[in-house]
Amino acid sequence: MNSIITDLKQIIAGEVSNKTTDLEVVSQDFGGIIQKQPQIVIRPQNANDVAQAIKYAAKQGLTISSRAAGHSLGGQSLNQGGILLDMRNFNQIHEFRADELWFQADPGVTWKQIVDTAIPHGVIPPVLTNNFEVTLGGTLSAAGLGLSSFRYGSQADNCLGLEVVTGTGDIVWCTPEENSELFYHVLCGYGQFGIITKVKCRLRKYRPYTRSYFLCYDDLNTLLHDERRLASQGYIDGLVSLFSPCLQGVSRAESKIKPLIQWFYRMQITIEVDSVNDINDVESLYDLNFYRHVHTEDLTFEQFIQPIGQVPHPVGTANTWIDILLPAKRAKEFIDLALQSIPSFVDFRTVPVGSFCLKADNHKLPMFPLPDDDLIIGLGMYPTVPKSQITPVLEQLNLLTDLGFQMGGKRYLATWADFDLPRWRSQFGDYWPKVNEMKQKYDPQQILNPGFFKYEALAQVGVKSGD
Repeated sequence: MNSIITDLKQIIAGEVSNKTTDLEVVSQDFGGIIQKQPQIVIRPQNANDVAQAIKYAAKQGLTISSRAAGHSLGGQSLNQGGILLDMRNFNQIHEFRADELWFQADPGVTWKQIVDTAIPHGVIPPVLTNNFEVTLGGTLSAAGLGLSSFRYGSQADNCLGLEVVTGTGDIVWCTPEENSELFYHVLCGYGQFGIITKVKCRLRKYRPYTRSYFLCYDDLNTLLHDERRLASQGYIDGLVSLFSPCLQGVSRAESKIKPLIQWFYRMQITIEVDSVNDINDVESLYDLNFYRHVHTEDLTFEQFIQPIGQVPHPVGTANTWIDILLPAKRAKEFIDLALQSIPSFVDFRTVPVGSFCLKADNHKLPMFPLPDDDLIIGLGMYPTVPKSQITPVLEQLNLLTDLGFQMGGKRYLATWADFDLPRWRSQFGDYWPKVNEMKQKYDPQQILNPGFFKYEALAQVGVKSGD
């Protein structure tokens, strides 16, 4: 170990450490489910540091992973026994061209930094998640979904260029036109083919005010019908639905106590405007079949985009979150079954559950596979549970994952995912051999971000040192 530290300090301009305190800081992610501890933490200063570290790891037979804020939920940003690149020193915005609607920045920059820079210029990233403390590199590696994804795709779909260090230590600038193969696989690729060291992303102009309608539905099929209509018409700017259970009593049939739950569905639609006086509520809500119009809210655009609040993460708990992407034609069937199953493994009264919409033609990234439908309904379930309950909860989430695959669904891999090879094959379908081919091409020694993806070749030759 001492010789490795000495070697790395000679070739790395940034900090190299194997202090226990430094290792422990990066041994767990936001999910709190998986724990892995690397041998060494490197805080690189530039792309050359990353390249040198990768080349050294390959020479020594060590694995190497990248991490910034560590908001992954299933260990995607962790490393066991190898080298962990802490990318938080990559935190500068290099160019911000509001007039040309793009910016260029380091991967460790947070979306809050971008928003704070953008708002005074009257521009904004097309898609924002509900957590501004996540980093550019982190969400571009995963996808990054938000209230406006039904219009603009994911955050990764709005990326214009990347500087990437591959598994062979090559520093490559890639765009949809230049080194496009690498570009399209690093995006949503979870660090499997290269480590992002710079990003160029799209901006859009925004209108100064928003009006949001909060609409209650008591019928899932009606909600999904209206979601499809709103997503396809394109006149709204934000769309999300939250599900609320209402306990109606208990059933004692067959000597079993079973809660009787009526689910209600609150859809929030948002319109950006130059003036709220320009809005005609009758036209905005025309032909929607909601049960009740609960609330109307007018905010400035800057107020509207702010996250509602940070998710609490009490000590001793884990965020066993899951997002399942469903073909619209099977969504009701799956959601009904999922809602029926929730009371069997978590406290249904406290678990946030909701849905969102994606349009297939807004997504062009092969590492973000979607169901075969023009409209995709995302179902999110976000339980935070005591660590003592993790195992039975994850077992149920895996069953829901498999049920989703059977119905033609896919998983959003930023949330919890525990995939064996059959699940990886279901996730990527006919594209799975190409994923393996790209891994072999850009990371031939299989050293980048190990332990999450499970490849065909790894299953045959065994696990490498440090995995």
